Amino acid sequence: MASGKPQRAAKCGAAPEAVTDIDPKLEWLDGANTYIIRLNLPGFKKEDFKVQVDSGGRLTVRGERPAGYVRFHKAFQLPQTANLDGVAGRFDGTVLSLTVPKQPASGTDMVVARLAEARETCAAAEAEGMTTWAEALGGRGQMVAAAVAGFALGAFLAHRLLSATN
Repeated sequence: MASGKPQRAAKCGAAPEAVTDIDPKLEWLDGANTYIIRLNLPGFKKEDFKVQVDSGGRLTVRGERPAGYVRFHKAFQLPQTANLDGVAGRFDGTVLSLTVPKQPASGTDMVVARLAEARETCAAAEAEGMTTWAEALGGRGQMVAAAVAGFALGAFLAHRLLSATN
């Protein structure tokens, strides 16, 4: 619990109590198919907070804990690739985990992304001075590498096409 700003709040007929605004720790993970947002909310109960997503992709989490008069408010914009209809949450008593699925990418986008990832991996391996298996095979290594890559790409595309039609 980072910053606390005490304020005064009065209840009907009661003496004013100090209210502390907190800024809970936020963790954002960008997975392959989902975004995962974790908020550390110790001392809160599931009934003490509310999660909302509007049609513009703005995610809002707010809560108030009667014991100790603690409250928080977090709001942020979800990425364009987020599937707003699939947002799910889980609270384990301390950490609120929100899972936001990504919209499915087209087959072409996935192939381009995989090729870019492979190029980055190869560049990193060359920078470290690693010998690739294609280099170990000598002059035939490039031909074998091309054949394996072509087969893998064909198998990947066939799998994607068949799974998309079923």
